[in-house]
Parts: sequence; structure tokens; C-alpha cells
Amino acid sequence: MEHTPTTRSRITAAAAVSALALALPGLVAQAPAAATPDRHDWTTLTTTAARTDGPLEGFIPFAPEPGSELEAADPDFPYQLEWFYLPVDAVVVGEDRYDWSRFEVWLDSVADRGHQSALRFYLDYPGRETGVPDYLLGPDGISQDRRYDFYDNNGISFSPDYDDPRVVELLTGFIAELGERYDGDPRIGYVTAGLIGFWGESHTYPVEGEVDPVNNPEGVSWMPSTQTQARIWQAWDDAMDETWVQARYPNELTAQHDLGYHDDSWAYATLPTTDWHFLGRMERAGESENWKHAPVGGELYPPLQTCIFSEPLSCPGAEGEIAAGRDYDVDGALEASHATWIINHRAWTVGYEGEDRQRALAAHARLGYDLAATQTRTVVDARRSVAEVSVRVTNRGVAPFAYDWPAELSLLDRDGRELSTVVADVDLTEILPGSTVEITAELPLPTRWRGLSMTTALHVPNPMAGGAPVRFANETQDSHAEGYLSLDKVTAADCLSPCTMTRR
Repeated sequence: MEHTPTTRSRITAAAAVSALALALPGLVAQAPAAATPDRHDWTTLTTTAARTDGPLEGFIPFAPEPGSELEAADPDFPYQLEWFYLPVDAVVVGEDRYDWSRFEVWLDSVADRGHQSALRFYLDYPGRETGVPDYLLGPDGISQDRRYDFYDNNGISFSPDYDDPRVVELLTGFIAELGERYDGDPRIGYVTAGLIGFWGESHTYPVEGEVDPVNNPEGVSWMPSTQTQARIWQAWDDAMDETWVQARYPNELTAQHDLGYHDDSWAYATLPTTDWHFLGRMERAGESENWKHAPVGGELYPPLQTCIFSEPLSCPGAEGEIAAGRDYDVDGALEASHATWIINHRAWTVGYEGEDRQRALAAHARLGYDLAATQTRTVVDARRSVAEVSVRVTNRGVAPFAYDWPAELSLLDRDGRELSTVVADVDLTEILPGSTVEITAELPLPTRWRGLSMTTALHVPNPMAGGAPVRFANETQDSHAEGYLSLDKVTAADCLSPCTMTRR
């Protein structure tokens, strides 16, 4: 027992009464009143398998065009996050002139389904018209000489000279405006940095300085200089303080900023079996532990999406690819990359059957966080008209939750309405895999609380209107009120002061 000044004074007073009782016959020593309320023992909560409906995590599809629906062979495969691309010229309509209406339509279209967006802007997407704004095209515009035929582009798009000062000003100005308007927007889950390279994936392979007899016979590089890349990463850092920005390739420049990462060849070139694989690059950049505070996203390598969950493995050429050092390993990629979200569009458009679907759902559930409440207790101090509610939460997943959303402890009435709610002092992003935190708050009791049946509950609301709350892997999730984890169903009908609420 911790001896505070209050308890010491009570113990001293009790000793004095006992001494006086011995000195004066007939005086009965009486035990002092308890200094603190009696407490429940911790109650164990029943957990379940990992959930498949968590916001900001799991496998995700490409968002359909606004106004249309996802054409899915398996519409019941769950998801809470959607992916989309936009060209820069969808927003930049002139020099230092911006029109965000098209971007707004996309964000709202996804949000109307109760989902958040992961997204990227690009200048060069093979097979699509350039995303360079019109004011930089034309006779006095930037060079369009870098047209190419590979990646089925057939000369449609071109790779701009990223070191051209006009391109640098375009990109840094655009990033600043994006941050000014959308940093912290609850409709946005993640922004992948994009802008540079094919598909905005920060590479111009095979035109990166090495000789390719067909596609790059002179061994030139279309990538921006180190100085230009440094300016662009600094622009992202300056623009975004709340919304996560994720980089494709970790290196000495990205490591200087607070960025997440995305692996767009996930489960194909992820494991550090060679230095150019995603985790090999992470190690070389000193970013192997970055996942503990910044989210990892990416895309399941498209040719693997429909075949990698088959047993035996049914991917064409898999044996040769594995022998050549490719991964073909979802379980290994899950554990080693600590990924939170992964694009797997064909899970919906093509779908899986039977045991393949069950394995895909299991992998979907394992991505990101997996929060479960393990124990709870509730104590009432009637003299102060408060209930102290505590709950222990563990993370069974592979990554922490990406954002510091408020965790609320509540007293609910029998109809699930809030009687009182307090935001607990806990940061969900700090609950690392395998760790447990204790969340505690004192909740004010309603004025007429005696005889009232109440339920204590834990709630992590989504800051986006209509967005899914964080749900816990427990049997009593949503059992008393939608979005709330019920902890103790309690009554104070016969409660004295001080007292412990009794479970019914």
C-alpha cells in the first residue's frame, strides 16, 4: 500500500484511539473509514479473431469514378479505405492558379460511402495524357522530348525534366497549396508523395543512368538531381504536419523527414533478400524501425493478386521468380514490413473462392493494428459523484494505429445513450504490437444516478462524419450501442458512499 500523507494521518489517528481504549476501560476502538473506495478485481473480457472492418487499414480497392459504383465480383469483401490517382493538371489550371473542385468530388464520393482515401498526384502516367498543366506546354513551355514507348505508353505521355526550374516551382507550389487546404482533412487517410517518375512512383526505370540496349542505349537518367529531390521532400515536410505522407523509396533524403513509406511491389520484392528490395532499402536508409511511428502502405504486386493465396501456389512462373530472388510471400511480407494498408484491387474485381478467399480475408485482417480489450474494472465514489473506469487494451497486430484519434470512456444508459463521456489520456499510435496500455478516466455520474442501470463503454470515433469508428476485437463490441465496446453493465441501486458498482 502506498502511504500518502492522508493515509499516514489516518493510521496515526487509529493508533491514538487504540492507545486511549487501553487506558480508559469502556472506550471501544473503531476502525477508521476507508480512505479510498473498495475496488473491483479486474474482469476478463472475451476477445475474438482480428476484425476486418477497421478504418485506415487492410486490403483496399481503387475507388470507382465519382457517381459510379465499384464493379465487383465480390462486393462483400470488406474495406474502409479507397485508392485513387489524379493528374496535377486536374487542380493546377494556370500559373499559381488552382481549382480543387475535381479533387473535392473524388474525396466526397469516397467519403459518402463512409470510407477514407489514400491517394496520389502524378505528372507522368504511362498510357495516359500528361498531367503537366497547360501553361507549361506549348511553344514556350517545357521540353516534351522525353516521350517513350515502354510500359505500353507508345509516346502518349512524356517524362518532364524535373530539374527545370519551372517544374520545380510547379511542384513545390502545388505541395504547399495542398497542405494549406487539406493537411488534417479527415477524409484523407494517406497521401503517397507521387509527382516524380512513372505513375508518380519516384522512379524512371529503365532510364536511370544504366545502359539498356532497347530503352536506354545511352545510359541517361531522367530522375531529378539530388538537390531537386531535397527541395521537394522539404516541401512535403513543410506542408503536411497532420496527414501522413508516404514515400516510395527510402533513402538518405527521405530519412531526414517524418515520412511513412509505401511498397508498390509488396510480397514480390519486399523482403531484404537483396539490397534493392523494399526492406533492403529501408535497412540501408536506417529506417528499419520507422514503422513504429509512421505507417507503411503499398500495393500487392498486381500479377500476384489473384494467385498468391492459392495452395499450392498457382502464379504462372512462380518457381522461376522465387529462384530469382522474388518473394511470393504474403506472410513474410506482413510480418517484416509491418504494413497497414495494401492495394489489392482484384480481391474485388476478380474475387477469390473457397479457401483462397479465407486466406485472403485472414491476410486482410492481419494488416495494420488489431486492438482488443482484455480486462476492465469500474469503481464508483459516490461522495465525489464519479465513476472510475479502467480498461486494458492490447495490440495483436503488426503495426500501431496511424493517427492519434481520441479514445473516449462513457457511461451509457439502458438505451445506449451517453450519460457522460470523457476523452482518455492515451495515444493510440503508441500501442505497439505486443504491448498493452491501461486506459483510465473518471466519469461524472448523472444527477439522479441511484437506481439507474448503466453500462461503461470504450469508443474511438472517426473524425470524418460517417466514417467507421475503431472497433475492438471483443464479443461485446457494438452489443449495447453502435461503435461502442461495452465493458461493465452496472447498477448503483443500493450503492452507499463510498461503494463499488456491482455487475448485473
